[in-house]
Amino acid sequence: MAQQNEPQQYSPEQLTEMTGQWLSQELNIAANNTIKLDVTPLDNRIGDKACVTTPEFSRPQNSNQRQITVNISCTAPSAWQLYVPVKITEIVAVVTVRQNIATGTVITADMLQIEDKERRFVRGNLVTEPRQIVGARSKRALSAGQIITMQDLCLVCRGDVVTIVIDNSGLSVSATGIADNDGTLGDTILVQNQQSGRKIQTEVVAVNQVRVKF
Repeated sequence: MAQQNEPQQYSPEQLTEMTGQWLSQELNIAANNTIKLDVTPLDNRIGDKACVTTPEFSRPQNSNQRQITVNISCTAPSAWQLYVPVKITEIVAVVTVRQNIATGTVITADMLQIEDKERRFVRGNLVTEPRQIVGARSKRALSAGQIITMQDLCLVCRGDVVTIVIDNSGLSVSATGIADNDGTLGDTILVQNQQSGRKIQTEVVAVNQVRVKF
């Protein structure tokens, strides 16, 4: 067993691995498996580094969120420091399309799949569950493998027969109506009540379903 204060040798491979472990703890990645670290390996030509204690790790506080440089340092038996670039990638699970889809196509479950994508390539109001959009209609042409967003769809399209949900004082009733315009999740659209003929403002809450806005 090494005596106290006797230097321990750290190989470039060990220091690279320790960098990843330290940064994982620093960023609490164990509790967030959507973050992936890509640690640039230290060059083996630097040789082993001696340190009487565990090397210290630090990172800039105000750094690029996708690329940071971790500093490894030691003061004894002789001072040294190394810099290790690390790429940080945030991964999100999103719904993509399995095939080319033409404008106006009704979306079915077999057209969809869930894939992991880098957050920086993702824009718009994401779809995370295929069942959210089954029965919706595409507003534009979509290519196989493309990430699908709510902006690509109308959950309610003009002329559709929709279910109108009315929540009032804890009571919930429903009626049917005709949509006056297209809408996706959260949009406000006019719907004509089929029974009364009156047009009312509603919020799109699901495929072919709206809720009255009071």
